[in-house]
Amino acid sequence: MTDPGLIDGRYRLVRPLGRGAMGVVYEAEDENLQRRVALKKLSAVGGMSADDEALARFKREAVALARIDHPGVVSLYDSGLHGDVPYFVMQLVDGVDLATLVEAGALTPGVACAVGLGVARALAAAHEAGVLHRDVKPTNVGITRQGSVVLHDFGLARLAGESAITRTGVTMGTPQFMAPEVIMGAAPGPTADLYGLGVCLHFMLTGNLPFGPAAEVGAVVDSALGAGIRPLSTGLFPFTPVNLALLVDRLCAREASARPRTAAEAVRLLEPFGGDDGQAALAELVAASVRNTAILQACETPSGTRDTPPESGPEYEWDEHALPGPRVPRRDVFRPLTLSTTTRRLVLSSMTPQNAVSRQREAVNLVLRGELQEAAEMLSSITQVCLSSLGPDHPTTLAAQFWQAVCLARLGAGPKALELFSSVNRHTDQRGNDSDE
Repeated sequence: MTDPGLIDGRYRLVRPLGRGAMGVVYEAEDENLQRRVALKKLSAVGGMSADDEALARFKREAVALARIDHPGVVSLYDSGLHGDVPYFVMQLVDGVDLATLVEAGALTPGVACAVGLGVARALAAAHEAGVLHRDVKPTNVGITRQGSVVLHDFGLARLAGESAITRTGVTMGTPQFMAPEVIMGAAPGPTADLYGLGVCLHFMLTGNLPFGPAAEVGAVVDSALGAGIRPLSTGLFPFTPVNLALLVDRLCAREASARPRTAAEAVRLLEPFGGDDGQAALAELVAASVRNTAILQACETPSGTRDTPPESGPEYEWDEHALPGPRVPRRDVFRPLTLSTTTRRLVLSSMTPQNAVSRQREAVNLVLRGELQEAAEMLSSITQVCLSSLGPDHPTTLAAQFWQAVCLARLGAGPKALELFSSVNRHTDQRGNDSDE
């Protein structure tokens, strides 16, 4: 019998990471090389012909990634067909995306420039390889726990010398970060990617989306084609050095001719503002974000075990995050690959007390290998299932909480780890007392 969770006899699907218009991205285990990877499958191919637009774009993304050899661009490992479904396998970025990092507020100029330099260098490598990204935005900028910047999601990439695969009259991209000339239907060039870089820098330095958090596309387009992005050099953001503000304004210029001509030029202009201190501070921010997420996951309680009734209110989507200003669904602003809370719960509900033990062994291996972010999320899910199905005193529950505490301690969340260790000890002592009676 075919195992639906095993792709091509090699890649074991672990969990969904997100869903887009073309495909679904999973975290997977490469069982041959025993490493974690990201696997992207085309979501629907039934009845597709070889020249189908979605299939062509999916293939083009793999070709684009294969052309680029740079540490700032997500690496392509493999591609193939599973049945009649195309897939490709990529590097799994261990960290957070830029949108998540800015949720806590504006970044310092040094940190923002460290990110900007990473993106500019990645774009320079892509452009040198003849690839335009065409969708540079915060959710497509990954940052590792070491503070390295990795550009990913080349799903809208355009290869030099090849014809467009988008239907005539259809504009692809994310309006908040799309260059004005592209909005008006012009063919994108390297300066369109640099506009996206400029908007990302503006977002990092201000903590706000350039046209506000409005999700209405028409309003964003009117602003982009009208007054444009508000200049940083007006003095409204005094913590940004004047020369850096002028550079960001130039990158965000409405006229493509007013921007730097190449990504290599953008790198040269950004380098005076970047440095090792910025990357070190960036790594600290990512570590804090991962740690805080792990603590929040550890504080989650399984459904049906709350001590107090939940507050009434709307059930937000999994991909919704607090941005400065009024709360809006993040998917409408950045359009990242996402899954709803309901879908995520369905995935987690497939875990049973019987398979929780094997998943626990997998999570422990992640902890021992130092892959703490994935381990923290997996252990949080296992603990919730065990608490609701087996109870707080069951050995499997206690083991899951113990390793969750180990994971939190290694992430630097000492107080929460100590709280979990104490809980495990109390329940273990209680089990010993009960057995003595």
